[in-house]
Amino acid sequence: MLLIAIGMARYSFQQGFYEFVGGMEEARLQKIGRDLVIEYQNNNNDWQWLEEQGLESILRPNPRRGMPRPGHQRASNPRQPPPPRPRPAGPRHENPPSPIPKGPSTAVFDQTGVFLAGNNKPKLHENVFIFEMFSDGLKIGEVRSWPNIEGSSELGTLFARQQFWSSIAIAVFCLLLAGGVSWFLSRKLLIPIVQLRQSISALNAGKYGGKLESKRTDELGDLMANLDSLSETLDKNRSAKNRMFADISHELRTPLTVLAGEIDLLKAGLRPFDQDNLLSLEQESNRLRHLVDDLYELSLSDVGGLKYTFGEEDLANCLVKCVESIQPTAIDRGLKVTTNIADDIRIAIDEKRIEQLLSNLLMNAISYTDSPGEVLVELHQDENNIRISIEDSAPGVDDSEYAKIFDPLFRVDEARSRRESGAGLGLAICKNIVEAHRGTIQASPSSLGGLCMTVTLPTSRHLA
Repeated sequence: MLLIAIGMARYSFQQGFYEFVGGMEEARLQKIGRDLVIEYQNNNNDWQWLEEQGLESILRPNPRRGMPRPGHQRASNPRQPPPPRPRPAGPRHENPPSPIPKGPSTAVFDQTGVFLAGNNKPKLHENVFIFEMFSDGLKIGEVRSWPNIEGSSELGTLFARQQFWSSIAIAVFCLLLAGGVSWFLSRKLLIPIVQLRQSISALNAGKYGGKLESKRTDELGDLMANLDSLSETLDKNRSAKNRMFADISHELRTPLTVLAGEIDLLKAGLRPFDQDNLLSLEQESNRLRHLVDDLYELSLSDVGGLKYTFGEEDLANCLVKCVESIQPTAIDRGLKVTTNIADDIRIAIDEKRIEQLLSNLLMNAISYTDSPGEVLVELHQDENNIRISIEDSAPGVDDSEYAKIFDPLFRVDEARSRRESGAGLGLAICKNIVEAHRGTIQASPSSLGGLCMTVTLPTSRHLA
């Protein structure tokens, strides 16, 4: 861009300089033409004097030129030859005339185009300036010049050369200045880039603990903040994976230990091999099978392997059936189930998976509610969403645990400690089922003193 700017400035200067020189040449021809007209009139309207004296007599500086001769009157008739002028004795050019200023080739032509005096040039010369001379309204001739625009004068050529080298010097200075400023700014701008590269290399090496913690507010600051968030997410996921492996091994170890212990007792003859002991072995094996099935189903839902068959179903009817199925269990536990379900809410769902979702949520509410207690089930629809809320009474959950309650194998505090044989995978499966229906599930404090599970499904859900 700098070279283009300097080139355009140089071109503009040359064009302006050529116009300036051309203007000066036109002014010079006008002065010469006016002097020639006056001399032509002073010499009886004839060009013979010019042929005899030459154009140099006009080009040579003379302060008295252009003034009419004393007592001279313009002749209206054809010219009379002027009387011979007396020549002074002695050597010629004893006092040499004033030097003729250097200038472009100049010539004088009469009104018919016949060459009279000066330095004539070919008609096809590239640059030619013409000044037409008139006397008493009649054209009496022309003054022509053929200047070399680029070298019309030594001062002009010197000035143009100085301007050229000044432009080169300015260009070099600006280039060095721009390079220095660019180098300084690039160093400043590359600092966050280097930090980002180092942070990405650390993430690639599995080091998720480092943070950039930049205070920048531009696009690079947003990128660094996103990278910090990514690092934190990867660290949490790795910790969750390690915790999940530990929890799974613990969940598997417990029934296996019980099974191995009871089998050893039976083998040693310390316990009789009767129906009660066989039932105990069956319970532990069922517990293992249930855990393995949940893990398998969770893994399928995480990778999108669960099959969903969507159809337009009555969600209210599905919820009523699930509530009716858990009513006997709730009564046995001394709990009261209250419903507030809107009628005829149809939506595109997988009925089997939605019933699995609702059954898990209802069984969790019953399993973790003290007797006597209450479970409130509500279903409402607005313009954009359908909301299902299941609330239970005390005990509740700490505020810090709401965000983790859907993590696989996560256990809450002792107030709502596990009371059944589940492994803590039900809510994780529920979350995947809701997301497969493009909805959301959220845990929050209940107005009854326990936990509130809210499922939100969009009403615009189309059939797959």
